[in-house]
Amino acid sequence: MYDFYEDIKKRGDRIAYRYFRNGSLNEVTYREYYSDICACLENLKEEYGDITGKHVAILGNNCYEYLVLIAALLLGKAVVVPVNIRESSDNIAEILKDAEIDYEIRQSEGLLGKLCTSRRYKEYSHSFDTSDEARLAMIIYTSGTTGKSKGVMLSLKNLFDRKRNILPKEYVADEAKDDLLSTYLVFPLYHAAGLCSWLSWCNRGCLTYINEDMGSMLDELKEIKIDFSFVSPAIMQLWKKRLKRGGAAMLGGIKAVGTTGAPIDKALVDFFVKNGIDYCQFYGMTETFGDVTYNSNVTDKVESVGKIVNDADLRINDGEICVSSWNCMMGYYNNPAETAAIVKDGYVYTGDLGCIDEDGYVFITGRKKNLIILSGGENVSPEELENLLYRNTLIKECKVFEREDKIIAAVFAAESSEEDIRQYVSELNKELPIFKRIHTVEFQNAEFEKTASGKIKRNN
Repeated sequence: MYDFYEDIKKRGDRIAYRYFRNGSLNEVTYREYYSDICACLENLKEEYGDITGKHVAILGNNCYEYLVLIAALLLGKAVVVPVNIRESSDNIAEILKDAEIDYEIRQSEGLLGKLCTSRRYKEYSHSFDTSDEARLAMIIYTSGTTGKSKGVMLSLKNLFDRKRNILPKEYVADEAKDDLLSTYLVFPLYHAAGLCSWLSWCNRGCLTYINEDMGSMLDELKEIKIDFSFVSPAIMQLWKKRLKRGGAAMLGGIKAVGTTGAPIDKALVDFFVKNGIDYCQFYGMTETFGDVTYNSNVTDKVESVGKIVNDADLRINDGEICVSSWNCMMGYYNNPAETAAIVKDGYVYTGDLGCIDEDGYVFITGRKKNLIILSGGENVSPEELENLLYRNTLIKECKVFEREDKIIAAVFAAESSEEDIRQYVSELNKELPIFKRIHTVEFQNAEFEKTASGKIKRNN
């Protein structure tokens, strides 16, 4: 296990973060970041006393202070619980209860800023106990597509056993270039992808621009210069519009983009590549805390999630992808039954259906738990039908599910397109076996509710 904090200290006066606030661009060096972490830990002790083992919830948007606080809590041996503030108030209350929270730190109440009051340049000597690798360090609640959120328990080892590589391909194996790389943090820090971005970029010594307000993201990108960002496919779709208007210069001159969290459209990747922006994809889930595979092959394997990384052991068991790795979770908090259902013989059963080709590339073919099982015993993958529906560009979003033993497609599209889409589905059904045919198309005039990673929630 490496010393996260020692790595920060040794970066010295290299710039760590930049962020816009109140019309100004702020800048923080790695030396200042480390000093702020230690100062925050002192403030935490003054506020709460000894925080060792205490469960502390963070409720806030991405900001520099969030990065200070989460690092200070980990240094102080607390158990960090980053909470998705976009959940309903009832769900948040349920999470706080389930996680047995001792203290809540809410950005909206000003406590986040108070605890992170700057005391820069002061000398601190807090040490990071790398021998305590098995202790519970973090609980992340999954915002799953179905069912109640579960608390994914992560040990110190899960976080810090090895350095991560959420980076474009030319940087993955060459740390000498790290101080030349500028990144853009967009994924929320209550999401595994945001946390893995922070850990990867911080300990590779990158300069990271923090997006504190999604509404100002496109304006920010006109003012900064970045090399790489890790985003959801939905953000790529948004950026595509900007690319059409002015090319990469409208997106901070970005050179490469990486995605995770949802299937990617090959045509979207092709569009970015044609505009001079390289692409890479990472596959993982909250339960594996980060990337299990990595793909930067946009020539002939773009639909694959890539090859195995991080020394993970990936197997296909009865069609399901199963993973064993140093970054796989300890289990679900206070939920042994759900833990036993997903962790078996040291492997996390991901629920993703997939295969590995002769070149070692992993392909996701669907979700096991989303399989529709009809009364005749036939299995239908909703993703398969959704992919066929998305071939019609009039369909903005869709969700396939079962009702009364029939296949239903819910579709978000313009009202003027409804008749054309019905005709498309009618023609599509002629090519499908009877049990896979879409019985009803239900239209809606708003986007579907989504998880933090941009996946459409499947509760019907």
